Amino acid sequence: MISTIRSILLCAKLSQQFVAILTEEGKKWNGKIEKVEEQFVQLRYDDSMLIHVPICMIEEVTMA
Repeated sequence: MISTIRSILLCAKLSQQFVAILTEEGKKWNGKIEKVEEQFVQLRYDDSMLIHVPICMIEEVTMA
């Protein structure tokens, strides 16, 4: 499951699309992907805040 989500994140980064990420804890983050690492994704939230989300905690990714 992690590799599928990571693939979606990489495709979104390459196409520079905004995404909505839902975590296992029910938190939802919207923004543009800055970087996809092995275990984390960096997401630009509200044009100013950069957050790191562990890929293993991501339950769903949708293109926004």
